[in-house]
Amino acid sequence: MKIIVLGAGIVGVTSAYQLARAGHEVTVIDRQSGPALETSFANAGEVSFGYCSPWAAPDIPMKAMKWLFMEHAPLILRPRIDMSMLTWMAQMLRNCTSARYALNKSQGVKFYRSRSGSVSLWPSR
Repeated sequence: MKIIVLGAGIVGVTSAYQLARAGHEVTVIDRQSGPALETSFANAGEVSFGYCSPWAAPDIPMKAMKWLFMEHAPLILRPRIDMSMLTWMAQMLRNCTSARYALNKSQGVKFYRSRSGSVSLWPSR
């Protein structure tokens, strides 16, 4: 089968490699002139439909305080005087209550079950 992989970052290149190993004819397309030139720009973003849970949870403020002192924390903040960051942090903290977490989690179920896009596949000849 002929397959096009969009993006020559780590996910695109490793996907293309595995597809080629499986016997497919693979073409990798990237807007940059070579592979890995925008690697980690979006941190290999993944939409995980099997796990859709809000980040703003009741236990996050205490965890975040510990993460400030960890080199490889799952959430890294570089505290500075920046109004947009302070506004974001205040909004995040307002959503870290049990009630807001339950509401946000219930809204996520609607996202999980919605279909707002499409994927089209065509067999090669």
